[in-house]
Amino acid sequence: MSDPRNVILVTVDSLRADRCGLDGDDGRRTPALAALAEEGLTFENAIAPAAATNGSAYSFLTGEYPIERPATDSTKAALREHMLSRDTLADRLSRRGYTTAAFTANPWTSRYFDFDVGFDYFEDFMDEDATESFISEGTPDSKATFLLVQALNWWQGQDMFMSWEAFYDDILDWLTDAPEPYFLWVFLVDSHMPYLPPKGYRSQSLARTYAANAWLYSGRDITPGSWVHDALVTAYDDTVRYTDAFLDRLTRDVGDDPLVMVHADHGEAFGERGRYGHGYELEEPIAHVPLVVANGPTGRVETPFSLFDLPELVLGLATDPEFDPERAFDAPFARGRTGHPQRILRARDWKYATSPVEERLVRLDEDRTPIENEELLALCRAVTDQWAAGDEERGRITAAATEVAEELPV
Repeated sequence: MSDPRNVILVTVDSLRADRCGLDGDDGRRTPALAALAEEGLTFENAIAPAAATNGSAYSFLTGEYPIERPATDSTKAALREHMLSRDTLADRLSRRGYTTAAFTANPWTSRYFDFDVGFDYFEDFMDEDATESFISEGTPDSKATFLLVQALNWWQGQDMFMSWEAFYDDILDWLTDAPEPYFLWVFLVDSHMPYLPPKGYRSQSLARTYAANAWLYSGRDITPGSWVHDALVTAYDDTVRYTDAFLDRLTRDVGDDPLVMVHADHGEAFGERGRYGHGYELEEPIAHVPLVVANGPTGRVETPFSLFDLPELVLGLATDPEFDPERAFDAPFARGRTGHPQRILRARDWKYATSPVEERLVRLDEDRTPIENEELLALCRAVTDQWAAGDEERGRITAAATEVAEELPV
C-alpha cells in the first residue's frame, strides 16, 4: 500500500465557476487555476451545499448539514454545537497520522465557532478585531452595522479584508517544518464582498470601486448594465485575478508533491433573479462552484458532486491509490439547501428548486426553460420531502438529547 499523500485544501470565498476556465469561461481571469484544471482533475458539476459560508463550510468539513433549529434558537450556538459534535475532516485525517493546520481569514470559520477542533495548528486572525465582538456579542445584523465593522477590520488589516499576502509567509513557514503526511486548509476571502482589489490588480479607479460597493451595501436597486453593475463586476473580477495569484505562487512553491485541491464555498450573484451577493438562493451562479485537484488523478468528472461529500473525496484521494471519484460519487444529482428554507437538486442539465414560496424545475440553459415532466417533478418532490423529513427527525432527536443532558446532575 502506498504512503498517504500530503494535502493542501484551498477554499475561496464567493468564487463563481464561470470565472475559472469552467462553465464556458476562457480562464483569462484565473490562468493558474485554469492550468490546474486542464492538467488535473476537474469536477464540471460541483455544487455548493449552501448559499453562504455559515452553512457551506460546516457541511463540507463534516459531511453533514447543521441541524435546522426553530427561529428562537441561537444560530451561533447551533453552529458551534455542530462542529463540536461531528467528526470533522481534520479529525479523520489526524487519526490516520496526519499533521493538520489551518489558516482562515473568514470569521465564520474561526475558533469562535470551534473550527479549530482537530487541527494541530490553527490561525484565524481574530485577536482583538472588530468582527470578534460583532460575532460574539450579537451585534444587530444590519447592512450599516456590517459595513462599519468591515471598515474597522480593513483599517486593522484583518478578517474579511485580510489579503492572502498578509499571511502567505506564515503558511510557507508552517509547510517548511510540517511533519508528513500533512493536511493544510487555507480559506481565502479576497473575492468576498465588498470587492476591493489591491492597487496592482485594480482595473478601474479607486473612487469608482468604492462608490459601487457603497451603492451595493446601501440596499438601493442595481440595474444590470448600469455603471454600478459594471463597476461591481469589474471590481469582483479584479479580486478573482488577485486570488489566482495566490494559486500561482503556492503551486510554484510546493511543486508537485502535495495534492492541491481548490474549491469555493459558494459562488456570487450579479443581477441574476435580481440578486447581488450571496446567501439568498442557490441560483446557478451561487450553486455552481469550481472544484479542481492538482498533482493527482487527471480528467473531467461530469457527475454532479456536492461539496457535502468533500471529506470522502479528500480521504479517498489522499489515502487510497485505487480510489475512483467518478465511481464513488455516481449519482444523478447533487443537493444543496439554504436557511429560507430552499432545497435544490442539481443534475447535469436540469435543476429542481423548492421553497415555501415557489417550486421550479428548469433546464440549465441560458433561459432556464421550464421542464414539463410530471414524472421527474414527482420524483424531485419525493426526494426533497424525504430529505426534509429526515432533517426534522434529526432536529427532534438532538433537541431531546440536549434536554436530557441539561437535566443531568453536574
